[in-house]
Amino acid sequence: MADEHDKSIEQLAMDLAVSYAEIATALRHLPIPIRLPEGLVQPKEAVEGMIRALELMDSEPVPEGVRLDFQVACTSWLNTEDLFRLEIVKPRPYRVAGATLCLLTASEAIIQAMEWLVENQE
Repeated sequence: MADEHDKSIEQLAMDLAVSYAEIATALRHLPIPIRLPEGLVQPKEAVEGMIRALELMDSEPVPEGVRLDFQVACTSWLNTEDLFRLEIVKPRPYRVAGATLCLLTASEAIIQAMEWLVENQE
């Protein structure tokens, strides 16, 4: 059972990293680009960057729906990161599933935001 849990945690860590990269890529394509830390990013840096992106979203000249998509993506990523850290310290059977759902929400939101960015490229 521990091996299965370890695999779930490893997969969640990889999915969290992929989601971070997807959100970072989309943020760079905003009218006023927002840059998250890149390269080998420590968790604290990633969290601080995502929080900063949320703060900066209010000044982006984009439709409210697009702004909300980015806010949902960033918030869902932060929720996943919180659940991931909590799962490592105090495992619960529902936490990995909850974190995975948060990542799916982030992914869907960033896809919608990217559609708008692609349609409105200059």
